[in-house]
Amino acid sequence: MNPAHDAIEEEAAAWFAKRRDGVCSDEAAFEAWRGRSDAHAHAYAEIEREWEQWKQLRTSLRMREMTAAAMEATAPRRRRTTGKHWWPLLAAASLAAIAVLGGIRLLPLVMHAPTVTYSTGVGEQRTEQLPDGTRIVLNTQTAMQVRYDRGRREVRLQYGEAMFDVVHDAKRPFIVTTAGGRVTDLGTQFLVRDEDGTALITLLHGRVEVATKTDSKQLVPGEQAHYGASVAGVRVQPVDTASATSWMHGRLDFSDWPLAKVVAEANRYSAVKLHLGDKRLADLRVGGSLRTGNNPEIADALTAVLPLRVARRDVNEIVLMSR
Repeated sequence: MNPAHDAIEEEAAAWFAKRRDGVCSDEAAFEAWRGRSDAHAHAYAEIEREWEQWKQLRTSLRMREMTAAAMEATAPRRRRTTGKHWWPLLAAASLAAIAVLGGIRLLPLVMHAPTVTYSTGVGEQRTEQLPDGTRIVLNTQTAMQVRYDRGRREVRLQYGEAMFDVVHDAKRPFIVTTAGGRVTDLGTQFLVRDEDGTALITLLHGRVEVATKTDSKQLVPGEQAHYGASVAGVRVQPVDTASATSWMHGRLDFSDWPLAKVVAEANRYSAVKLHLGDKRLADLRVGGSLRTGNNPEIADALTAVLPLRVARRDVNEIVLMSR
């Protein structure tokens, strides 16, 4: 055993874990560490190579047993480190334990990622790729917390809307919780939206299970589930998935919607709010395709095809009235 060599390997494991899980905020510091010597560069290259081996072997029952034993043997004790700084050390300890148990250093480091928060502002959209390859697209005014551990992958949608393109793993379920219920991936691409405490789940491909404390349903593509404070159990209905996903292309596509709903949807994407000055306009039916984020342009489009006029327009609000 070479203490200096072992220390470099532990540092390499810590750097790999941080960079893979997106918590490395200083790439310059990493490159400086790797360039310090050939031993540093070689140790990091070995970590990358062994991670690729782990990905190929992780379906092996023996490999899973070895990993579980290493995690148990290196359960974290209280340290004088704080916050997120302890977890790369645990990952490195797990690596060393697996080396003793099986003669190969595997890297289940992703299992120890800290909780990460993602959010978007008004009119903003953001795409994130998680450590397992799962892709999330956040829509306007959205916030969520993502946590991966040994047993499951969990997302807490606090508010807003997102599309989830999930890399399925039967051993580690992918679960999205919001509005008092949960969505469990069964090999899936789906949308989840929290709309004032009511959840809307739209299945695009694959399968999901939608569950509350009192009810559960499995969806097929083209179905949308509702649950929440204003809904009894889990309600399922067919949905136009092209319309539901139009926001991902910067559009708001709708057919035979009440004008009040069109206005509410348009307002999600713009700081300039549309307002109906006459409540009787709320139920006026309308269909079309509008570009999101430009409410003055949307107001002009609506007044061109509907019996409406702009009664007032300023930097914050556009008021629509009957002609």
